[in-house]
Amino acid sequence: MLYPPSHCDHCRHKLQPSEMIPLLSALCQRFRCTHCQQKFSTRSFWLELFCGMLFLIFLRDFQWLHLWRLFWLLSALVLAVIDWDQLIVEMRIFWATGLILLISGCFLFQIYWTNPLIICGLFYLSQKILPNSLGLGDLWVIGLWSCFLSGYELLQLLFIASLSGLSFFGYQAFRQKIPERLPFVPFLFIGLFILLLKNH
Repeated sequence: MLYPPSHCDHCRHKLQPSEMIPLLSALCQRFRCTHCQQKFSTRSFWLELFCGMLFLIFLRDFQWLHLWRLFWLLSALVLAVIDWDQLIVEMRIFWATGLILLISGCFLFQIYWTNPLIICGLFYLSQKILPNSLGLGDLWVIGLWSCFLSGYELLQLLFIASLSGLSFFGYQAFRQKIPERLPFVPFLFIGLFILLLKNH
């Protein structure tokens, strides 16, 4: 995250502080590098806008639980973006944010310690029926998140994630661009976002 510093993907120009102001820099530069004038992806702009909206939604009236949920969503978003790009769960980020969530969560609400054991049992059964249907990184994510959700909430999250994943796969199949592998954390993030928004 710290190295290499933020730069243009085309000419490798190192971005100056004035070129890294969320939302404003991209708009002022018209989504072009100030050095080589090549267009850059708008994805960062939309992610920054989405994160700003999350802050507005969850910190409208400050409470520690709302701040904790915001941190959960933001850490999940980082994992989702990495999984989307590289088809991996970045374990260093997962463990760092997971420990913060677990330790701080203990002071805010009751942790469901038995849920991860149930998840492991279901994962074992799913691997017997459909081998390699779910990656180990996905299991770690679901196992951790299950500590913070009741059984019913966990089922809702998995249903939304599966439904959105199947919908995306169907859309890609319709376009005749069937992916060989499908990341699952982005769809888990969608489920988490909807669930936390509903409970907010």
